Amino acid sequence: MDRREFLLNTAKAAGVSLPWWGLLPLSANAQTPASKILFYMHLDGGPTWDFFTDPSAEPRYNLYTQQGLAIPGSGNLRWAPMALNTAFFTRFRDQCLVLNGSNTQTNSHEDGQRVQESGKLAMGFAPICELHAAKYAGGAPAGFMLRDNGTMSTGVYPATAIPDQNQLRAMIDPLAVNGTNDYVKRADFSKTVEARAARLEALKANGVTLPKERAITEEFVAGKEARIRLAAVAQNIPATFGQFPDIEVGLIAAQSGITASVQVARGSFDTHGSAADNDGANGSFARATNALTYLWDEAARRGVADRLYVVVAGEFSRTELNGSNGNDHKGVGSGALIMLPPGSGLGNRVVGYTGPMHTSRAINPKTGAPDPNGVMITPAHMHEALRTYLGIQPTNPMLGLGVPANEKLDLFNASMSTGYPSLTV
Repeated sequence: MDRREFLLNTAKAAGVSLPWWGLLPLSANAQTPASKILFYMHLDGGPTWDFFTDPSAEPRYNLYTQQGLAIPGSGNLRWAPMALNTAFFTRFRDQCLVLNGSNTQTNSHEDGQRVQESGKLAMGFAPICELHAAKYAGGAPAGFMLRDNGTMSTGVYPATAIPDQNQLRAMIDPLAVNGTNDYVKRADFSKTVEARAARLEALKANGVTLPKERAITEEFVAGKEARIRLAAVAQNIPATFGQFPDIEVGLIAAQSGITASVQVARGSFDTHGSAADNDGANGSFARATNALTYLWDEAARRGVADRLYVVVAGEFSRTELNGSNGNDHKGVGSGALIMLPPGSGLGNRVVGYTGPMHTSRAINPKTGAPDPNGVMITPAHMHEALRTYLGIQPTNPMLGLGVPANEKLDLFNASMSTGYPSLTV
């Protein structure tokens, strides 16, 4: 089932005529069962990495240091003693590749979101999910699923808004009114389908010779085959959805082979007024790590965890505590969390670091060791490495990130590591 077929079937079910230009085929590789699935989770509002994977012993930055809490860790990872961080990183340590000390070069929400999702501060560059879909979901009906307010498609590959449960079932199954109701009884519909199938077989057996008759017959046969493929996707849709429907919809689509990349978000990180909003079992970081845990559990249940790659980032980092015990915008000191499939052997590593006040520090791009003559990390460096690793590096120089060869991070080399040179634990 390709995107053209999906649109045609959906439009026919809705009684809509699509213009010819909306049906142009896409030129890219089709998704296969071995293709990588990319999830990008945007932490909306700009979280300070000090509360996540780049903890600080600086009391001017956070409340947990003022409270004298010890900084926990396991293996090569350290994290802030707040929210549900310990439970999350203890479980997923070996899947986590942490990038600390990145400079987004902006304090703007909109610009920060764009640079983290594409690697470029300038407008007009494709987010990594779009490039991934262009490589691995050519012609698929919903190859790039995009949340509301995400960095939109630049034309490399069209974006599909993430549908809810009702929309998904209605799109996949033209007989469905919504997530729970049908237009007619399934048994009656099955009888109609069986009668039409018998009629098709009779037409073929009689030998269709007139061009018009032959075209109509072929269209009926194609419609039957398309319905079978749509039904295969529908089988993966549950009667009721779990805690995070947007994530579940994305995984259903990926499991069914109609989606290669999904961009979702978790919010409430714009904490100018109170950093405490990030903490606790119901705080912003706990909600994000709960969603990530659900993502991996559901991916395992649906048999796609071994193909899943997850990138987590926000617009920028934040300053030391202000007069309201909140944190204001700051471009430097940001980072990203890359989560790899179980058993990759590439996790349990930290690349990049910051100084005591979350100032940028240079590292050797090959080893990750502190190096005053090395590289100050920006999102472009991470995206350059990710594109190469995922096999989606564009050949068009207009889509490049402009990272010099001597600055390219050897991010997916299992021996590259920085650790926490500034942190006394």
